[in-house]
Amino acid sequence: MSDHAARSVTDELRSRIMEARLDAGTPLREVALAEEFGVSRIPVREALQTLTGEGFVISTPNVGSRVASPPYADAAELFDLRIVLEVAMVRSAAERFRDDTEPGERSAALLAEVESSLCDGEQGVERRDARQIASANLHFHQGIALLAQRPVLSDLLQRIGGRIEWMHATHGGYTANRGSSTWTQHRRIFELVTDGAVEGAAEAMRDHLVRSRDAFLAGLADLPD
Repeated sequence: MSDHAARSVTDELRSRIMEARLDAGTPLREVALAEEFGVSRIPVREALQTLTGEGFVISTPNVGSRVASPPYADAAELFDLRIVLEVAMVRSAAERFRDDTEPGERSAALLAEVESSLCDGEQGVERRDARQIASANLHFHQGIALLAQRPVLSDLLQRIGGRIEWMHATHGGYTANRGSSTWTQHRRIFELVTDGAVEGAAEAMRDHLVRSRDAFLAGLADLPD
């Protein structure tokens, strides 16, 4: 009960922070959160400890917990790590489709989820909905990672990708930096993966992430000091 409750609270709070529904500095009080989620304080405390470890929350003894500030100072390092890990991941995903012409029921379900994230992202661009774009982008990259069937790599990418999406969602130039071309690149990557084009998928992912990194870092200059 406690483990399931802690995961549920963790996932919801992480989503609220990543999608900028909770501003930096917002207090996260155990009693209030326990009441909101209908759980005891134990799973809330575990959730806050997890999110502190991930960098989304700051916890101070005898003071309490609050939402951290987005890690803009670490942006270049986070993007560079993501490029290395995600190119390896997409290569593995494409290798699976190259070697297995009948992916199976689980892979079919994941393919449908990735396709759904592509549609959501394209709709988000049309609506200029930064939160929808952030959510769809994270789901796309997580879906590709799951197709690769490399759980350790997938977990690392989820942590890094979540911090990057958090920066995007709180950055004023977010939507302008990620227009329709981003989702055209996503669709191309997806096609190359499902075609089993290992080198093509790896190169397309590398190019996509380098473009995303460079555009975002350039946009940081517009942030107030």
